[in-house]
Amino acid sequence: MNLFMKLIYSVFLLSLLFFLASCNKKPTESKTGIITVSVIDNDPEETPVPDVEITITPGDITKKTNANGIASFEVDPGDYYVDADVCCVGPGYINYHEPITVVANETVEVELLACLRCL
Repeated sequence: MNLFMKLIYSVFLLSLLFFLASCNKKPTESKTGIITVSVIDNDPEETPVPDVEITITPGDITKKTNANGIASFEVDPGDYYVDADVCCVGPGYINYHEPITVVANETVEVELLACLRCL
C-alpha cells in the first residue's frame, strides 16, 4: 500500500509541475494582420455605403461592407490589393485597385470614397 501512495504522490507532483510550467508560458502572438476597408460617400455627412463588394487579392477573399460601410479581413502578412467597384454618379463606378502591405499583429485601414451615392 505504501508503494501505491508514493506512486499517486509522484503523479500528483508531476502533474502540478506540468501545470505550473504551462501557466508561465507567454501567449503566442498572432501571425496574421487585419485589413479594414470602409466605404463612405463624399457627401457632407460622410454616409457609410453598405453592400459594396470588396475583394482582397491575391487570395480572392470577398466580403460586402456591412451597414456601417465596413468590411474586415484577417490575412497573413504580405502585399495585397484592395479591389472594389464603388458607385459614382456620372462615370458610373470608380474602380479601386489599392496596394497595401499587411504586417503581423497590425491593422491596415483603407478608405474608399463613393460620389453622390447612387444605391
